[in-house]
Amino acid sequence: MRPNFENRTLFHGDNLDFLRSINTGTIDLIATDPPFNKGRDFHATPDSLADGASFQDRWRWDDDAHPEWIDQMQDDWPGVWAVVDWTRMTHSDALAAFLCFMAVRLVAMHRVLKDTGSIYLHCDPTASHYLKTLMDAIFGKDAFRNEIVWKRTSSHNRAKRYGPVHDIILYYAKGTAPTWNRVLESLDARYVQKQYRHKDGRGLYRHSDLTGPGPRDGDTGQPWRGVAPGEKGRHWELPPDRALPDWFVFPKQWSGMSVAARLDTMERQELIHWSRNGVPAFKRYLTEQSGQAAQDVVLDIDPLVPSSRERRGYPTQKPLALYRRFICASSAPGGVVLDPFCGCATTPVAAELEGRQWLGMDLWNEAPRMVIDRLAKEVAVGEGRQGDLLARKIRVRTEPLVRTDDGETAAPRLKTLRHAADKPTMSRVAMIAQLIEEHGMTCQGCGFEFPHRGFIELDHNLPRSDGGSNDIANRVLLCGPCNRLKSNNLTLSGLRKENKRRGLMADQLASAR
Repeated sequence: MRPNFENRTLFHGDNLDFLRSINTGTIDLIATDPPFNKGRDFHATPDSLADGASFQDRWRWDDDAHPEWIDQMQDDWPGVWAVVDWTRMTHSDALAAFLCFMAVRLVAMHRVLKDTGSIYLHCDPTASHYLKTLMDAIFGKDAFRNEIVWKRTSSHNRAKRYGPVHDIILYYAKGTAPTWNRVLESLDARYVQKQYRHKDGRGLYRHSDLTGPGPRDGDTGQPWRGVAPGEKGRHWELPPDRALPDWFVFPKQWSGMSVAARLDTMERQELIHWSRNGVPAFKRYLTEQSGQAAQDVVLDIDPLVPSSRERRGYPTQKPLALYRRFICASSAPGGVVLDPFCGCATTPVAAELEGRQWLGMDLWNEAPRMVIDRLAKEVAVGEGRQGDLLARKIRVRTEPLVRTDDGETAAPRLKTLRHAADKPTMSRVAMIAQLIEEHGMTCQGCGFEFPHRGFIELDHNLPRSDGGSNDIANRVLLCGPCNRLKSNNLTLSGLRKENKRRGLMADQLASAR
């Protein structure tokens, strides 16, 4: 698909409308830090650039679970709705309302990603387990790559439990071959001191095992210099070529050599260390190590403190280094990075620093000023360009884009089949209003009288898969228990029979007592 947006665009307003206006399959990476469902309010540091920034991270089912979202999930994304409904039953209405809010946006994010694209969703244990289940329903369980743990603070005292000091970042890929670039962490000084204890004319080195678990019958299982790895249930596993030092001379026939011949070559070039008990090991030199592969527990990126140079006072600001790592790992130079909750502009700045295009979205009134100011002050520009010149290239948009693709609201794998003639003829709100006028504020399954509309759930009488239509003639008003009971494929008449049976059982128990 061709993009229908321009680089360095900040969408100012509700991100759902903007997400739904982006062409399908045009985004390389989403790195975002949405609300966490913390159940409290957040405020910026006084006298900071973000002074006045605040948001409520509190959720109510009646206020925040929009009927249109519920109806769309129930009709079009049943797996997504199942997660929300299960959360409402097992946890709380508040968390389910938060998942409603996130679900419709994550569905849109899934659609706009390329097949090689990825998403990093920042959260914490408040809702991370439920968000993972939601993302499994949207992206597919096989799309899950990592649960990344980042230590966000040095300590947090709790009287009767362990101190909560970490955040979670859920990393998912849309397709089976996502963009991936190897990212290295700097070596910890304590690790270097502990591991690199040997020294020769080329410097410090450590021992690295030349074998892997499990015996082999082929070339990797043959003895070398009197050492037979199979006797200890192992086989030869040589380091990859990239791990060999720059001064190593590769023979022309290297790729076709046997394991024993390769080991001979490495020994001649003094890369083999023999222990006192006659076990060979690979000499891994410190001077050749640019770092270790990034792990899913991030300890080398410190949290922001009030004195941090990049600190802007925004209540949930994250360090640039963390998001630069995600961007480097999962996108290519020139790729498009999207942050639907860009807040104080960490993702746009990180994307600009790493040579990527970017789109940001935020509802905060001062978001445009924050994005422009940070890009002007923090982006290291070269070739004579000035930060203010870059800042002037930012486009602030308050209206959704015009789609130039098929206009679908979700990827095909999430949608159920719907015939053109089976589209709703009325909105959900209008259906509820008319059914209340016809039947009153009463559950049509058990006769329960609704105290107010917040108790009402709208459902199909006969599932469309069994021939039921999608108009008001096939809709009923139910209470929550009846709607959950009806999810077991009961028709309305079957539901009433089940409720009657339960009533008789309750009467029999009461008589027995």
